[in-house]
Amino acid sequence: MDSLLQNFLIYSFLAGLVPFSAAIFRYKKLQQPLKYLAILIFFDFGTEVITHIYFFLKSSNQFLWPAFIVIEFSLIMWIYRQQLLPMLIAKITPLLIPVFAIYTFTDWFYGKLAGLSAFPHFIEGVIILYTVLCYYYKTLKAPLIIHLERQPMFWLSTGLFIYFSVDSIIFIFSNYIQSFSLRFNSQIWFIHAIFNIVLYIFYTLAVCLNPKKQI
Repeated sequence: MDSLLQNFLIYSFLAGLVPFSAAIFRYKKLQQPLKYLAILIFFDFGTEVITHIYFFLKSSNQFLWPAFIVIEFSLIMWIYRQQLLPMLIAKITPLLIPVFAIYTFTDWFYGKLAGLSAFPHFIEGVIILYTVLCYYYKTLKAPLIIHLERQPMFWLSTGLFIYFSVDSIIFIFSNYIQSFSLRFNSQIWFIHAIFNIVLYIFYTLAVCLNPKKQI
């Protein structure tokens, strides 16, 4: 692997310092759903730090994977639950989260000998994409004309939609890509890192904006 590409893949997570710092600075001023987003940002960056510590120690960090997916999924779905009530996806969220957690940990426990499974992340992505589409539908059906560019949830939804649209495909084909070509696999994970940074940008916008509604 090219050294420049390898360094980018290793250190690109540091871009997470931007939304991390913004979330700390803005936390007390955030509305409740966005406080869950701030917690997600703290958790995401903390996990990245721990993951890289294990990487530099040349130790496996795969045990972090199921916990990360479950907590990320839970926080994102809880952010949208308050926004989407009384829609069905919001009503079933308290049931959906433990079912997804059970599936993810079961998949990891029975599949860890065969390697890291991409299916939980793919399922997470599909559900989150559907949830984001529900948000767009409800927002566009609202009786008030909302200035979307001033809405933190709009920017969060856009970031999640872009990220999971690409990331879900990357993960579901990751094992095949790795067996096909290691160089191509590195390039794919470079794309993943780029979209991760894009998501950080949208996280930052979401926590920095003051929500406003105007007719």
